[in-house]
Amino acid sequence: MLLEANIRKMLVDGGQWATWSGYHIPVSEEYFVIWTPAGTKMRWRPGTWISPKHQLTYFWRDAWFTIHIAYDSTSGHFMSGYCDVVLPNSDYTNSARELIYTDLYIDVVVREDYSVYTKDHEVFDRAAQRFPIVEQSRRKSYETLDQLEVDAKSWTGPFASMPRLLPLVDFTQMSPDEAAAILRAAH
Repeated sequence: MLLEANIRKMLVDGGQWATWSGYHIPVSEEYFVIWTPAGTKMRWRPGTWISPKHQLTYFWRDAWFTIHIAYDSTSGHFMSGYCDVVLPNSDYTNSARELIYTDLYIDVVVREDYSVYTKDHEVFDRAAQRFPIVEQSRRKSYETLDQLEVDAKSWTGPFASMPRLLPLVDFTQMSPDEAAAILRAAH
């Protein structure tokens, strides 16, 4: 049975922006994958809803990004990717009950047709005026944003480990080893 984990998206002011639950799929010790099945309650500051899609969220220790990949719940096809530029965190493991990341506002978005764009530069600039940690991270945040954009366009770098088609299986009915093998074979 897969280990359940909570994901918490934090803002630099210490406030929580979002939280949801998912399941560890221990694909690697280099990065950590949380599967959030369609039907999961997504609690965001602006409101709560039930996710209509499956999602894989990828974390790396001490990385400046977190990546979320969404899949159609009936076909398993790639729907979108969302890459948050974040403050690095060294606490991620395949057994963590909670994975927390602090958003730095700028993002890379991958559309269903795999076209890519970046967003929220002005939000970053406003936050940089108010929060020193954001201004101090400006150079590294934009380097990360630029590299994620390049990698997303060619599906290289961290994206090379992410399936474009998610097998339609109920990972919760599998052992961690079975789930990890299926996900490894899918990319």
